[in-house]
Amino acid sequence: MTLHTAPPPAIDTLIEQAQSLLEREPAQAVALADQALAAMAASGTPDGAPGTLPARARRVRGLALHYAGRHADGLAELNRALVACPPDALATRADVLRSLSIGCELFGALDDSLRWATQALDAARQLGDPAVTAKVRLAVGVACSRCGDAAAGIVHLREALAGFEALSNRFGCISSLNSIGINLMELGQHDESAAQLTHALALADQPGDDIMTASVRANLGETLWRMGRLSEAHDALAGAIEVMQRHQQREAEAEARIKLGGVRLALGQADAAREELEVALALLASVGTLNYTAGAHQALAELHEHAGRFDAALRHHKAFRDAERAQFNDASDRRVSALRVQLEVADARHEAEVHQLKHVQIAKAHVELQELHAALTAADAEKNLLLVRLAEQTRTDALTGLANRRRLDEWLANELARARRHGQPLAVAMCDLDFFKRINDRLGHATGDTVLRTVARLLNERCRTTDLVARYGGEEFCIAFPQTGGAAAAQLCEALRDAVASFDWQAVHPELSVTMSIGVSDDLTLIGHERLLADADTHLYRAKRDGKNRVRWNGN
Repeated sequence: MTLHTAPPPAIDTLIEQAQSLLEREPAQAVALADQALAAMAASGTPDGAPGTLPARARRVRGLALHYAGRHADGLAELNRALVACPPDALATRADVLRSLSIGCELFGALDDSLRWATQALDAARQLGDPAVTAKVRLAVGVACSRCGDAAAGIVHLREALAGFEALSNRFGCISSLNSIGINLMELGQHDESAAQLTHALALADQPGDDIMTASVRANLGETLWRMGRLSEAHDALAGAIEVMQRHQQREAEAEARIKLGGVRLALGQADAAREELEVALALLASVGTLNYTAGAHQALAELHEHAGRFDAALRHHKAFRDAERAQFNDASDRRVSALRVQLEVADARHEAEVHQLKHVQIAKAHVELQELHAALTAADAEKNLLLVRLAEQTRTDALTGLANRRRLDEWLANELARARRHGQPLAVAMCDLDFFKRINDRLGHATGDTVLRTVARLLNERCRTTDLVARYGGEEFCIAFPQTGGAAAAQLCEALRDAVASFDWQAVHPELSVTMSIGVSDDLTLIGHERLLADADTHLYRAKRDGKNRVRWNGN
């Protein structure tokens, strides 16, 4: 058994200080963790030394790097923490695995987040510590939710809540209730969502709870908005914004203002709604984040369109498309980066196993060679799996299984060059689901994801084998029609539009209906495939402005 010696007090204090600063001052937390690691090196405590100190220091450093926005570095450091963790140090192992889950969530690698959280739960179960198990259950519940399985998330979150209640852990109870409320809202169970969030607010009544209270209040405001209780929603969101403003939580404030803009628009306060949305965009620009920017521009586009200000509507519509595509591509790139980091870690582990295999003492050769051979085989299998996943992620959309933007750009550039070389036609279609935001808001993101997967299947089944169907953005698809002119492509798109509109959406949800607007371009005089896509996008906006659920192209 590994001996877990007590850490030197100064190093332990540095790790605790770094832990306390993780979210508020991540750069300072990284500096403190660096001091702890330097102190360990000076005292002769390398990563491979007995005890949990190296793993704990690297865990807090890795998580701090994530909160500082250095996600690839953070993921690599957390993997080093896992390697440094003694096999029988189950509490530390559970904490490192839970941190890997949090880091992957921040990185946008949601499948990996769930995988690490599940491994953390296995370690917590072996440990048998109720406090550790409750924390890990919460992480698993959040990971399930972020992966689109709100129902499974609620199961884990309720178990986490029961654990926190038994331990009288008030903060854990608030966090669990808040996440349960969000999931119930996504499932369309608004009454129960409001009840859980109200319960969370009742618990958050002590000094220092301001930021958590504001987050819960903002979620309650969104639930009340979906329920049509607009005055209550307005008050809840306004109260949340006041606290977020005071604590300079600018990104959270921007998100709450976007919701408040929707509430005020529903109340008939169009000017006040526009003001909230414009303030939200200014806040997001000051933070330098893509999060929520697309939603703010989309809401402003709809607001200006409703008021007949079509130039302003077009400007915000284009900004919405640009922001949505940038965020979609960024999320895809993050998933690929996460896999590359894991592949690097797997390579390092593989090399370590090979090195050890070459230096086994002759006296222990038989037993240790067998063990190391098994470890090397497992490392090879893990590496091969990561390589397959990396190849898939770089060219395939994870949700729909369609080609992704990277694959589309490669394919379309080649097809455009070929069409020009041989004097053949080529058409592209930009397809966008109408009122998709309302589907997510009213019926939940789980239903929205089902809609995206179903539409992807409908398009893929009805297109020709020579066509390429790709997911271009959030609810946006692109179809490339080689050797096809605009009129023929528009005719094909009309059949696709009808297939989506006539599908039995009530089988998915009783309140659901889905339509799609399409813009088509075959203008090969444009320079580059990006301009061809932009022209199709212009016709898509015309289809939206003309009433949605229709096809427009440069010939009509």
